[in-house]
Amino acid sequence: MSKKLICLVTALLLSSGSFAQSPVDEAEKVALAWLETIDRGEFERAWEEASPLLQRPLSASMLERTIGLARRDFGPVESRRRTRVVSQTSMPGAARNDYKEFTFQTRFANKPQVTETITPHFEEGVWKVSGYYVQ
Repeated sequence: MSKKLICLVTALLLSSGSFAQSPVDEAEKVALAWLETIDRGEFERAWEEASPLLQRPLSASMLERTIGLARRDFGPVESRRRTRVVSQTSMPGAARNDYKEFTFQTRFANKPQVTETITPHFEEGVWKVSGYYVQ
């Protein structure tokens, strides 16, 4: 094999690894996108993109009412920072799978310190949100 071909193959192999994301990165990307959907008030879309684990007990309108009540006086999001991530293989009432539990410190216009916890899990080859809590 020529040196040029070896260099080309080596460069391709090295560069392809830099584009791969870790499961935590992929799960966080999905979690943040889902939170931004909620932040924009697009509850129907958030429900459609969620896991059946979240959809089964809540209709889209119930999701809107629940989150709307929990965040009604907060105002718009000003910032959101991840403070913790926990990887788990099981959750209460759910099948064994790959779960990531993210905790964010979120600053809203009318409430400067809120803790949000969101749990995506790996389902049928994609990450989907299965839980969301606000404290």
